[in-house]
Amino acid sequence: MTNKLSYPGLRCVLEYLEANRLICITARCPALRRIEKSIPIHLKFLRISHSIGFNDIEMGMYFDNQIEFKKGEKSFLRQYPIDLEFEKTKDKMREYYLGGRMNIYADDFWFFKRGVESFPKFNVTTNEMTVYNFLLNDILQYINPNSFPLKELTVECYDDLKHPHVCSANKLCIELSDDQRNEYSTRIKAIQNKNAELIYDTLEWTYVMGLIRYWMENGKDTGTNFVCKGYHGDSNDEIVTKLKNEFSEIMSELAGVDDQFPPGFSIPLTSTSKILVYGRKNSEIFYEEIALKVVSIQAEDIMMEMEHQ
Repeated sequence: MTNKLSYPGLRCVLEYLEANRLICITARCPALRRIEKSIPIHLKFLRISHSIGFNDIEMGMYFDNQIEFKKGEKSFLRQYPIDLEFEKTKDKMREYYLGGRMNIYADDFWFFKRGVESFPKFNVTTNEMTVYNFLLNDILQYINPNSFPLKELTVECYDDLKHPHVCSANKLCIELSDDQRNEYSTRIKAIQNKNAELIYDTLEWTYVMGLIRYWMENGKDTGTNFVCKGYHGDSNDEIVTKLKNEFSEIMSELAGVDDQFPPGFSIPLTSTSKILVYGRKNSEIFYEEIALKVVSIQAEDIMMEMEHQ
């Protein structure tokens, strides 16, 4: 006869079940329900907005006290067993899925919801985070400090870009709507992160030019790597051509960069460093982007030598 699993053994097995399956199993077992919230859960993706997403399944409130479960294009409705007001029902759902879970491990955590004071207590350890509709400080109570520095952080521009957890992110992504780009242009130029991605609704060549001129006037560390991209706006050809005209007196042709589209140029920054400027195509998401890199002059010379070997 097979011996029953001890509590520690059962806990280890349950911890590494896929999170949605774990919740489904414990919902049907009163004994497991008593310990389920104390068991760590591991997620590739956690999203909190008007709905809650665990990996590839999203749960949200529907009309007439129904919960909608979505997986890809498939969805089904389940009647909520208690007749409650809509907002109270949402609170119950948040409590069920999040409340008391102090050991959530999520590779990627998206938080899109204001009014976090109404959320139950939970704690997430994450590698990458996306924060919309409020400031990062608003949700730190839900983030395990061990998450910092983040591998990647995406925020909207009105967040405090000098916040220590923003500055320490290995990669900072900022999304800029058309009504934000001028208002926050000074903040953008002064970003302290070495690795950043600026995502504009409409990208114009003048924004890239402004960034380059700011670096020329204020300096920028060697190893800085910025990418500018836009859903709409000027093409790579237009941007690079206009930038070449703008810096024609000090630019040099760029060699040693394989993914240039179109071919770019370099301009001196200090006596020991240069800015590389070039366009490239992003094959993963099928649009163009402009890359700005600060390298040592020696590093560029090595690239040119390799190009001509």
